[in-house]
Amino acid sequence: MEELLLNVIFPIYILIFLGYAFGKIWKSLETRTISTLVLYIFAPALIFDSFRELKSFENLTSISLSGLIVFLGVYSLSLLVEGLLLKEKNPAFELSSTVMNAGYLGIPLIYLMFGEESLPIALTYMVVMAIYHFTLGIVILNRDLSSGFKEALKIPLIYAVLLAFLLREVSLPSGVEKMIKLTGNATMPLMLVSIGISLSKVDLKGLEVGVLSTLVRFLGGTVFSIFSVEILGLKGLISKVLIVQSSLPSAVLNYVLCERFNKSPEIAASSIFISTILFPIYLILLKFLLIYL
Repeated sequence: MEELLLNVIFPIYILIFLGYAFGKIWKSLETRTISTLVLYIFAPALIFDSFRELKSFENLTSISLSGLIVFLGVYSLSLLVEGLLLKEKNPAFELSSTVMNAGYLGIPLIYLMFGEESLPIALTYMVVMAIYHFTLGIVILNRDLSSGFKEALKIPLIYAVLLAFLLREVSLPSGVEKMIKLTGNATMPLMLVSIGISLSKVDLKGLEVGVLSTLVRFLGGTVFSIFSVEILGLKGLISKVLIVQSSLPSAVLNYVLCERFNKSPEIAASSIFISTILFPIYLILLKFLLIYL
């Protein structure tokens, strides 16, 4: 747990805090330019580089089905909570509750918890969830199936996924590989600072919705992942990895998409911040739960 806090969670807090401080000092700072650069340059490089590292597609069908059950289940739960508590539709709340940080936080966490043998499962889950994120997630934000998929086709991330699969066995020049990795590695620092800037402008209502989104994200992710591994008959390491990854905090790239489509990015920012802060506490409960599964 100490290694997780020190090496994974703590650096996230530092960068968010720096963004928050800069946002308070320089009130004119805007995050839309950063988000646009991330969405069209840095994130595609990160996705391309990460997906090319996936060497095995073992358990792909089971992981894809489990991920889809979790995605649709948590999304449905977010709609229910909206109707009962928020009394209004909010796509940012729905997306933030539904999609987790399966890559930047999920991969190192799974490695620390379960060792190297768990990495192929974790990487496959990250790939699957990223595909759902940038297709179904954009449909959620646009409220229309047809226009949502049309907007998804305008996002370079989709093509980065396809290109990564096509070039998985192709050896690129070392200079190109280094350039792609360097560009991709800038994605998360940029977004975390941007989230901090956005949080400096969030009012208390935004924070309250962020807390509610966090509860839906954690509890919904855990419940529907347990349901999915049970109905799919998954046991042992794969079931534990899927449950943990499905229960992670809200994805950082939710903020990018919400800002791109002008759908309450401050709600996404507060959800990411609060869920990341509370996750170490929830992880303790999750570890106890895994003992009995």
